[in-house]
Amino acid sequence: MTPQIQVWVHLDAEENTTSLVVKLQELIRKVRAEGKKAYAFVIWTQGEAVKDKLAKLAEEKKIEDIALCYLPDRQRDSYLRLHKIELSDKLHNIIFVYRDKRLGHKFINLDAKDSRKVEEAFKSIVNQ
Repeated sequence: MTPQIQVWVHLDAEENTTSLVVKLQELIRKVRAEGKKAYAFVIWTQGEAVKDKLAKLAEEKKIEDIALCYLPDRQRDSYLRLHKIELSDKLHNIIFVYRDKRLGHKFINLDAKDSRKVEEAFKSIVNQ
């Protein structure tokens, strides 16, 4: 199974999220340039209210190599239960790094300044 990163955005600052998205795209491009498969998804928990915001972000930052998506309002709770995510006022983001449907690393409330941690975790999984 292809390695992947999932970033779940809840109450994160827009600047931090934008920076994470840009850095994540750069990471996926680097890995793919080495001839390896890799996927990344950034998922907003706020539902359909963020649809236009995501389109604008993708256009302005030229996001083409990662998926930007949101949880549909009517299925939000079931997706959150499936991924064992409990929303709270203190939750900004959760980042999962996977390979073969197995969680390798998990980061909670990651500041984009520390995105190197995600890059190192992902590269360790890609190179297994």
